[in-house]
Amino acid sequence: MFRKLTASALVLATLSGAALASSAQPGVNAGDVQLALSAGVQPGEYTRAELINIIEARKQNDDTRLNYFLSGSNRASDVSLNAPGLDQLARSAGVEPGIYTADELQRIIKAKSDGNDDIVRFIVSGENRKAANPAEVVTPGEAQLAALVGVDPAQYTLAELIAMQPNSND
Repeated sequence: MFRKLTASALVLATLSGAALASSAQPGVNAGDVQLALSAGVQPGEYTRAELINIIEARKQNDDTRLNYFLSGSNRASDVSLNAPGLDQLARSAGVEPGIYTADELQRIIKAKSDGNDDIVRFIVSGENRKAANPAEVVTPGEAQLAALVGVDPAQYTLAELIAMQPNSND
């Protein structure tokens, strides 16, 4: 019995190693490799969130959303609400451009496709941006990200702080 368990563990380790070896970047886990292959893209090129959006866009035959993520428009360093591509994403979400972040627009699109009007109303009303105590909103991670680029963490969402970070290729 012990040999069967050892053999199973070795097979699993080999398969996991093969998945990691097929990754374009060291350290990309097997789940991300599998997601990338499911999305039809090269492993290591997209984040997990991007891969999920690509897969969903393909399932829904949403070329606008698909091209938005495949082109890298979602990675624009301009975090303003008038960034290129956000107008198109706002039209896809059926809301007025220049008001919502990319994350909010994606959540609206997802909620509409799921038929969840409560989430749509929550985001459109701006309730998702309100906090009972602003001090509770800034996490240590957000504070660290904000410090790296020299901004006030309370003025930006986590997604906006991440988008402001310098590329590791620089």
